[in-house]
Amino acid sequence: MVRKRALVVDDSPSARLALQKLLEEHDIDVEVADSGEAALDFLKHDSVDAIFMDHTMPGMDGLETVAAIKRNPRTATIPVMMYTTKEGEVYVSQARALGAVGVLPKQVQPGVLYGMLVKLALVRDRRAAGEAVEPPRLTVEPPAAEDDYDRQALNTSVRAVLTRVLEEQHVALRSDILRAQSDFARQVARQVVREVLSDQPVTSGSPADGDPQQGETQPGATGRGRWPRAMAALLFVAVVGLAVLGELVVERGRALDAAAAGLAEARASLAAADSQLLQLRRHAGASRADADVRYSGLLQALEWQLNRSGRHAHNEPAFNGRRLELVSELLRRLLAAGFEGTVRLTSHLGEFCLMADELGHWQLADPDLSVDRCELLGHPLDDSSFVSDRETVDFADFAATSPLVNGSGIELELVALDRASSRPRYPPPLGSDRAEDWNRIAAGNNRVEITLLPMGAAAPDVALAGNVR
Repeated sequence: MVRKRALVVDDSPSARLALQKLLEEHDIDVEVADSGEAALDFLKHDSVDAIFMDHTMPGMDGLETVAAIKRNPRTATIPVMMYTTKEGEVYVSQARALGAVGVLPKQVQPGVLYGMLVKLALVRDRRAAGEAVEPPRLTVEPPAAEDDYDRQALNTSVRAVLTRVLEEQHVALRSDILRAQSDFARQVARQVVREVLSDQPVTSGSPADGDPQQGETQPGATGRGRWPRAMAALLFVAVVGLAVLGELVVERGRALDAAAAGLAEARASLAAADSQLLQLRRHAGASRADADVRYSGLLQALEWQLNRSGRHAHNEPAFNGRRLELVSELLRRLLAAGFEGTVRLTSHLGEFCLMADELGHWQLADPDLSVDRCELLGHPLDDSSFVSDRETVDFADFAATSPLVNGSGIELELVALDRASSRPRYPPPLGSDRAEDWNRIAAGNNRVEITLLPMGAAAPDVALAGNVR
């Protein structure tokens, strides 16, 4: 049979080697690549039956590489399985939206890996053919420290299973004792019946020499010696049986005592585990609150960095191609970090000193012109709060069709504020009426601000003043 081939793409040598060994155990030939670029170079001149793709790699990450593989007609039909420590429904949906068939954890159990290889047609399903398959080893990993509900469920399940097993052993021991006593009683009864109903004749004595008649059975002698012998046998059997029964009862009693002691010890261990879990929950609660504070701080720092370059010209759409590149890269990295919530882009208008040219287009006034001579002191979109007035076609298509937005767990929200609702970042210039100074301030206020709102966070009220999409 022709051996299947798989390509493992991972920048970690140890992770590549671990997965390679697992696949080779199923008679699969394995090729490796240490980056997304190396994987694409390999696929230019060679082909495989399946690809196992890591998520986080330098250069092209796993999702970008999957997208490139699916765009190429030559490689688009190769099934790609994400092989990563990344978890969550958002990540799984994102991977599948880009063309991956699923997500396989790096700490994968043998049974799960076997089932996935069968699904990818890399191995034959021996179970369907009736062959014996070694059952997968079950490994219970402890839940994350911050997940109180999972920990409580695991603790309850362990307690219920352990208690049920010990109680079943206790009942089984009692049943064994009762069954043994019943069997022994039946055996004694059968022995007594055999002795009492035995019809072998009893002779009167030994035959004398030369007198053959003395050895014959005497009439009426049948059964006379049978009853004493039966009673003696019955007494002997009863004594022996009682001794055996007593030993059996003592032995079973010891087993019951041991089971009861084990049950008490297990309950004590569970009580200690409950106490430890309570302490862990308290610690996890404090750690969770501290982590939330740090998380919020990191998002605020990211917003500050993004908004340093949010300005744009007075005649340039706020949501343009340059902004689209920034937003798509931001969404990709937020998804990789597990962010869920809303990414809001708010367009603020600056107050410019403008003059109309011969075609009627608004242009910045001459730098030395006095502000009181401006034909328009404001913005061409002063009274508009429509997102469509500030958006390019490419940006609109991205918001409507990109898998980074649709079904990814992140909502992209665009807000257009008119000039009366716009919040200036810088105040008007003091002590100057020159158009140059006025327009320099207006350029800083004419901007797009990015706000990151995690799921469940309260939305700032500024969005309510404009048109939201």
